[in-house]
Amino acid sequence: MSENHNEISRKLSTPTQINLEITSACNHKCRFCYNYWRNDPVSELSASKFSIEQMEVIIKKLIDAKVLNVIFSGGEPFYNFEVLLYGVKELTKAGIMTTCNSNLTIPTYEQLKALKDVGLPHILTSLSSYDEETNDKVFGRKGSFKNVTENIKIAVELGIRISINNIINIYNYQHVYETGLLAHKLGASNYFVTRGGTNKLANPEAGKIVILSPDKYIEVLDAAVRVRNETGINIYSLYQYPLCLIKDLEKYKEFVGRGCPAGKKLININVDGEMHACNHEVNSYGNIFTTDVKSAWDKMEKWRDMSLIPEDCKNCKWYEWCEAGCRQAADDIKHYDYLYQGTEVIKDLDDPKPVYLDYLELVKPGIDFEVNTNLRFRKEDNFYLIHIIGGWLMSVDNDVSEFLQTRSKNGNCFQSADFPADKNLLATLLAKNIVNIK
Repeated sequence: MSENHNEISRKLSTPTQINLEITSACNHKCRFCYNYWRNDPVSELSASKFSIEQMEVIIKKLIDAKVLNVIFSGGEPFYNFEVLLYGVKELTKAGIMTTCNSNLTIPTYEQLKALKDVGLPHILTSLSSYDEETNDKVFGRKGSFKNVTENIKIAVELGIRISINNIINIYNYQHVYETGLLAHKLGASNYFVTRGGTNKLANPEAGKIVILSPDKYIEVLDAAVRVRNETGINIYSLYQYPLCLIKDLEKYKEFVGRGCPAGKKLININVDGEMHACNHEVNSYGNIFTTDVKSAWDKMEKWRDMSLIPEDCKNCKWYEWCEAGCRQAADDIKHYDYLYQGTEVIKDLDDPKPVYLDYLELVKPGIDFEVNTNLRFRKEDNFYLIHIIGGWLMSVDNDVSEFLQTRSKNGNCFQSADFPADKNLLATLLAKNIVNIK
């Protein structure tokens, strides 16, 4: 079970993660997309897109805001490849981790290699089905299955880590197991089975396609667990399923605790510069070209102060691990997630188990530990934030941070007796891959 991040988000001075839409151009018309309200795919010629000069402005503001991770998205970001390459290069030089969300149907080998060479470690792509016809129907473009599977293999061969996101809908929910096996065969590191989102701007038909009955989502999760058990691939969801839907929190442990990042650690910057808490949100909190990131962040306080959360969910002992599911997946942003089943169904579950318990027995005298060298540290008011990978965060006291930073930089091993805090915290760091047993 993952450590929750809601408590951390209440203390953050600025977001740690930015979703940056660098173009509106896209060659797909995916039925699950939050931009599905468009009547037609946006061509490269008619699209809006950031320029190098605009990226220079944005990058400076992201550095000033102490952002730790930037996700390049669109549209299809490879339609603005010059800016994508420039952004990855400059942010990597500044010590900011980057990733890219792409349908992976148009990049060339040369483009993928160029991105790898300037530091891009990861791409999140979509695959809706192992069945070519179904996949292309959901993506709204013939030939997409062939293109994406070929480019996944190329990216993996180049050393770019690939996560495959399967947005669940009425056409593919029974294909989750076979699609997961294909994801593993293609070399993906992670397999996401993500519930479809809803949007006030969406085509009314889109909701009928991406909103399924609760029992069908359990079928989906069962299939994902089966894939994990048989292949060892990591399984997750980009959107939190309400825990009162899941119920068996041990069986579905990978789907517990991810929460909602919108306005809590993430800001979405649209291609027009407008900043939103969520990429499904209509409301803007300012434009990146006329204000700074912190000003927009401060205006998003309602996403962090629980004022958008239904009362029943606020009083649930599992709230910190669920955060009431998705705020956009409701008739109103303050209403219950459409998959909400009632807190009564989980009130008698065992209390949330601390993340360190499964690792405590590994913290023994004489064991050498080493600190992960891919960590990022950010100073906050009276504590340090550790950015692990992707959007995962952890907060530690200043003395623990200084200890970890020194050993991460110098590559020095240590033992439990050297650690400046109790063994429960050391076990938590081990569970979160912040430290490893040498």
